[in-house]
Amino acid sequence: MIVELSVIPIGVGTSLSEYIAEVTKIIQESSLKYKPHSMGTNFEGEWDEIMPLIKRCHEGLYQKGVLRISTILRISDRRDKPYTMEGKIESFERKLR
Repeated sequence: MIVELSVIPIGVGTSLSEYIAEVTKIIQESSLKYKPHSMGTNFEGEWDEIMPLIKRCHEGLYQKGVLRISTILRISDRRDKPYTMEGKIESFERKLR
């Protein structure tokens, strides 16, 4: 499945880069393929990999003193054929031609 994750610390001020960097480090430490973008991070994985990773992201922010977190999670799960971030983009780009 392909996941889009946006973890937003609440009540820490207007600059979030320190906290987003912490979440990104946690994602980097996982074995999942990921790609950050301007509003979150996409990655590929299975349920049993994704949910513990999201929990680790939250715990990492709590350890930095964050008291409230808002998380947006979007999952695209497909079972009829192999499904990757690259494959999805390639299919889209072919249709643009």
